[in-house]
Amino acid sequence: MTNDSDDTPITTDDLAAYALDAHGADETAAIVAHLEATSASDRLEKRLRVAAGEFAAEVVAETAPRPDLRARVIGEARRRREPARVVAGWSPIDVHRVEAARAVMLLRDLTADDWTRPVDPPEMPGWSVHDVAMHLAANESMLADALGVPVTGIPETVTDNVERTAQTRARLASRPPAAAVAELEASAEIGSAQASSRGEARLREPITWWGRATPTGAALVIRAVETWTHADDIRRAVGIDMASPPPASMLSMAHLACSLVPAALAATHRHGELGTDSKLIRFRFDDLDGTAWDVDLGRRVGVRPAGTHAVDAEITTDAVTFCRGFAARVSPGDIEHEFTGDGGLVSDVIASLPALAEL
Repeated sequence: MTNDSDDTPITTDDLAAYALDAHGADETAAIVAHLEATSASDRLEKRLRVAAGEFAAEVVAETAPRPDLRARVIGEARRRREPARVVAGWSPIDVHRVEAARAVMLLRDLTADDWTRPVDPPEMPGWSVHDVAMHLAANESMLADALGVPVTGIPETVTDNVERTAQTRARLASRPPAAAVAELEASAEIGSAQASSRGEARLREPITWWGRATPTGAALVIRAVETWTHADDIRRAVGIDMASPPPASMLSMAHLACSLVPAALAATHRHGELGTDSKLIRFRFDDLDGTAWDVDLGRRVGVRPAGTHAVDAEITTDAVTFCRGFAARVSPGDIEHEFTGDGGLVSDVIASLPALAEL
């Protein structure tokens, strides 16, 4: 593609080059405009970028690089171009779709021995990688049910997370692991297609998720965080590096996590019940270019962009660790952070993070 004419069509090759950051600088504006105007191309570019990242991670894992390689590469990249600022998170629809695709790609690459390896989360005693895959499949089919599109061939209808997983494991345990992967992929695709057809305007509409009325958008992001969490459980079990979501996904996940802080505090009976505590806390994420939100602890949904007004406390940490803390994969004592203001409030917030974690 050239930029000699604004009418020059954007091709799949152009999108692939853009996903690899291999396009020409003079092509950026036209490609970005095309992505903003064409939702199908935007989704394709995201899938290509995720696939490229997964492939690169596998290739790098097989090679022992020089110890100074990372520092030299980052230094040269920054010399040529400053890191892009993540200015907006992806839609919950895309966050869910991308994490499901990353999990399926991971599972498809496992060896026969990998499927029997034990996983380490305390809520999954005695589970193998195969069991985790069945749990992921159970949750995806349950989400499709909640969105009104039950998956053909899946008999489970119960909406309790633990019972749904137990029924799915009982049905799939004697079958090859590929059956669980196929159900996970089919359920995720059906759920994503339904969420897309409903559209962005309906993301605030509630669905029943784990027995609670939950906005559709929040349920999609929660589901994505769970998928990422369990994919990392599998990565640890088979001995490969954990993999953080793309920054735009991470931004959406961190925003959701901030919105859950009041509920986490209430669940641990810290700082009063919702609606009674007017304290304001600011979260700043240094791995998201300093993105910050203020959270009103007296409201169930009290998140807004950080302002210039005073807050009772400010916590600076990284979004990846913050979200892993919510998923009970990093203990509160291991969450590295800096703070100003009310130290007792900060301690209570950090201690409460895993309070909402479930199987």
